Amino acid sequence: MRTLLLVGVLTAWGALPDVAVAYLTIGKPAPFFSVESGEDENLTLDMLRGKVIILFYEAREVIRKNGEFKDYLKSLYNGQPEAVKENVFRLVVINCSEASFVTKPIWRRKLMEGSMRQGMTVYGDWTGTMLKDYQMQDHDSNFLIIDGNGIIRYAAIGLIENGQFEKIKELLLNLANNE
Repeated sequence: MRTLLLVGVLTAWGALPDVAVAYLTIGKPAPFFSVESGEDENLTLDMLRGKVIILFYEAREVIRKNGEFKDYLKSLYNGQPEAVKENVFRLVVINCSEASFVTKPIWRRKLMEGSMRQGMTVYGDWTGTMLKDYQMQDHDSNFLIIDGNGIIRYAAIGLIENGQFEKIKELLLNLANNE
């Protein structure tokens, strides 16, 4: 309940960034998703129940757009105690719906290479279903926070400005410590 109140207060005061776009309604359940890694590992929303999901959904040409913010989040995550890390799942999804039968092996290899660079599994949205169901902006950087109950708590498209990092940090730490 405190979490819902905090998000409501932050939103009402305008503390969350102007870049936040309610393409999905904040406070509503996240749509089901199923994504697949380059190693054929499937991941669904249901598999992540109980964890705060930090989600980046991007097209391959904009992966570096929020590099500074991603570095900030990585440092924040790495600096947390294991008990907090266990409550958080960092999810990177690349729109792979352009892959064809011929190019799919190349896309899979690129996902595996990205996973190695990131130090975490990068998943592909092979059908474009997540793009559509989440009303993501194609060819841009989409960022969401989904709480452990599957409720969307934050949504943004485009560049996350440095001035917003601390506000997002406060929301994430509140959610992760209450899960």
